Amino acid sequence: MTFGGKITLVLLLLAICATAALVHCHDRPEAVNPAELFNAVRGQLAACQDQDFPTAYRQVSSKFQQQWPMERFAAMVRNDYARTLKPGRVEFGSLKTQDSRAVVEIYFIDRTGAVTPCLYTLVSEGGAWKIDSTRWGKTSARPLRGIRS
Repeated sequence: MTFGGKITLVLLLLAICATAALVHCHDRPEAVNPAELFNAVRGQLAACQDQDFPTAYRQVSSKFQQQWPMERFAAMVRNDYARTLKPGRVEFGSLKTQDSRAVVEIYFIDRTGAVTPCLYTLVSEGGAWKIDSTRWGKTSARPLRGIRS
């Protein structure tokens, strides 16, 4: 291979690497604003509390919608997740993000102080955070202890 051929090959490899780096950086999601995640959860909770199940359903991921028709979703919320419809208050805990997924700890606290933890998994779809799943923990009769800000 001639010297000019080697230079051309090196320049070609550099161009390929630079293009790959640009594409990778372009596909990387921006830093996640926790308020966006919290607002997505609050929006769905508010819709469920108002019995506005079509709005609440629009806030779940497309994967969830493929597995659960809207009527089954509404029945599930009414029957299995009644504790989300009338909590005394809702507290947000830690969150973890990776790429276009996020997991948020949420605590539903009833009027007696009993706490029900829940992990909400959200996915980024079309520029918005959608709820993909929830995983409920056991309700504890002991109130949360800690520092409130």
